[in-house]
Amino acid sequence: MTELAPGLVLIPLPRSPALGDYDWFDLEQDGTQVGKARCRIEPGLFTVFSIMVYPEYEGHGYARAVIEHFKAAHPVIVADRVRYNARAFWLKMDFTPETIDRYVWRALAWEDKQPFP
Repeated sequence: MTELAPGLVLIPLPRSPALGDYDWFDLEQDGTQVGKARCRIEPGLFTVFSIMVYPEYEGHGYARAVIEHFKAAHPVIVADRVRYNARAFWLKMDFTPETIDRYVWRALAWEDKQPFP
C-alpha cells in the first residue's frame, strides 16, 4: 500500500489467473474505494491498460496522482488501448501518441536530458 496524498492510497493486488494475469491496483480515499487501475509490470516496461475513477469521485485529481506515482517509479510507461475520450488526459500527463490508441511516456535521463530508449 502506498499513500499518494493524505488519505489517498494505492493498493496493489496480487497477480492471479483469476484477474487475467494483470497487475491490479485499488485506489482508496479515506477507506472508500474510488477507482482502480489495470496494468502489467514487466522488466523495463510498465503498461497501463485502464485507469478508472468511479464517476462520483471524478474531478479530484485521483487518476493524476496514480499516474504521477507510476512515473516516479518507472522510466517507460505505455498507455495501451487509449479510448478517444481519454486522449486529452494522457496528453496532459505528458504522454506522446505512438498510434491512435497507444501513448508513451519516457523519463528524461539526468545526464543528458534525453528520453530513455
